[in-house]
Amino acid sequence: MSEPRARAAKNRGQQNFTEAELKHFLHAHGDVQHALESTTKTLDEIVTDFIIELCFEASRAAQIAGRQKVKLDDIKFACRKNPAFLGKITEVFEKKSFIDEAKKTFDATDDKLTKSSGGKVETLGEEDDDADVMNNVKGGR
Repeated sequence: MSEPRARAAKNRGQQNFTEAELKHFLHAHGDVQHALESTTKTLDEIVTDFIIELCFEASRAAQIAGRQKVKLDDIKFACRKNPAFLGKITEVFEKKSFIDEAKKTFDATDDKLTKSSGGKVETLGEEDDDADVMNNVKGGR
């Protein structure tokens, strides 16, 4: 981003992310399963500083536009120089809109699926699974 922002004194040394989140993140990106405490603290500081800088840049863009609230476009504007960040933001919001549209088209009260089965609803359980398998096997012994 642009200039480094100092963390507020009350937040210095305090972790903003849980140990579990940071350890899972590190492990997912190739670190050992139980990362060192110094590694997790360093990652927490780096991620927190990045988020603070990104929010500061987005806030600056909103102020220049004459708004008090930060919008998604301000965050995109702050990430405009890094195509990887901008692409990831765009991808996440495209997936979110796709999921929202799918939720709108799905009607949980629609009973067409159960009506079309013709009442052939099988109870859940393992007691009759063996009989089903034996009846469906072709060329069995």
